[in-house]
Amino acid sequence: MAKPTTIRIPEDLLNEIDQFVKELELDRSAYLREVLRKGFSVDKQGRLLMKYVRGELSQTEVCQELKWSPWDFLAQLKARNLYLNVSLEDWIDAAELNP
Repeated sequence: MAKPTTIRIPEDLLNEIDQFVKELELDRSAYLREVLRKGFSVDKQGRLLMKYVRGELSQTEVCQELKWSPWDFLAQLKARNLYLNVSLEDWIDAAELNP
């Protein structure tokens, strides 16, 4: 169930939003909910990926939190020009697993 909340929006931005939703015949509240959901999703992805880069989360943890496949994860790293958080020791340990 949706709960009401109050936020302060600069008047110029609110005027621009009102003009936009009027032209497209959209409901302002529904539009703002959609934009907020999309913006939150993008922000959450970015913050979790930065935690991965800093070594605070594993690839698996990020994938689980964002419901991504490993391929989605790699595509997002590439799209954001980020790198795998893999050390030389990780590669050496992995090489030792394959005789």
